[in-house]
This record gives sequence, structure tokens and C-alpha cells, in this order.
Amino acid sequence: MQESAVREIMTEFVQTIPTGSTIMEAAQIMTKGGIGCVVVTEKGNPIGMLTERDIVSKVTSQDLNSSKVLVEKIMSRPIITIDPNEIIDEAALMMSIYGIRRLVVVGKDGILSGIITTTDIASWISRNKDYKNNALNAIVKLHDTEHIPYQ
Repeated sequence: MQESAVREIMTEFVQTIPTGSTIMEAAQIMTKGGIGCVVVTEKGNPIGMLTERDIVSKVTSQDLNSSKVLVEKIMSRPIITIDPNEIIDEAALMMSIYGIRRLVVVGKDGILSGIITTTDIASWISRNKDYKNNALNAIVKLHDTEHIPYQ
């Protein structure tokens, strides 16, 4: 497989939310956008990530009031980032090492550039390889016909 850069497959638009926002506000943004996470920012800089899993495991399962809990209290941090010029294999390795499904893409200037997910990587692999297994090819073709925002 060729060594392609993260920037080639990342999603450039990333929904962000400031640290002082509530879980309810974050959940509304995720629901409206059909996305599974938001990047939490402080003074415009990415400092954490809030996922659906964070909300379910840290708020809903404990019956906390989502309109009172702040995203900064339950977000995943520190944020794990990757440079947009890094190769995709490195992104996959980092996800495996850290046990995560998303990496925030940040340039050398510290500016948020995008997000890359395991789905992005799987889709990229599928476009660069013809699977001998017909079921895998069918899944790949199905995924490529449905544009799903970062999740």
C-alpha cells in the first residue's frame, strides 16, 4: 500500500464546543450534526474530546443532569493528536496503542485541521485493496455510497 498522508482522508470540518458548555448543549450539537463526538476547546485551542460514549458512561449511566454537567468535567483528555502530514499507518498505530477510534489532526502551528477516524482508515484501505472476500467488498461499496460524518 502506498504511504498516503492523514490530510488526504481526514474530515476537515470538525465540530467544536468550548469547555464551559453543558453536556446537553454538546448532545444537541452531536444530534443535529449526526456526529459521534465534538472537540472541546479552550481559547480556540483543542484540549479534549467528548464522545457519545463519554456521555453514556459518565452522565446517563449515573443519572446526572446533562443541562448542569459541563463538558470539561467528563471529556476525554489529554487529547491525542496527529500531524496532517503524518502517514495513515502511523494514525492507525496510534489509535491501536491508545485504544481510541479518533485522532484530532493538528498542524505544527497548533491549529485544528481536522479529525481522522477508524472508519476513515478502513474506507481508505478498502479503496486501495480489492478484497477476495465478497462480503468485505460489499461492505466497502455500501460504506462508500453513504457519506457518514466523523463518528
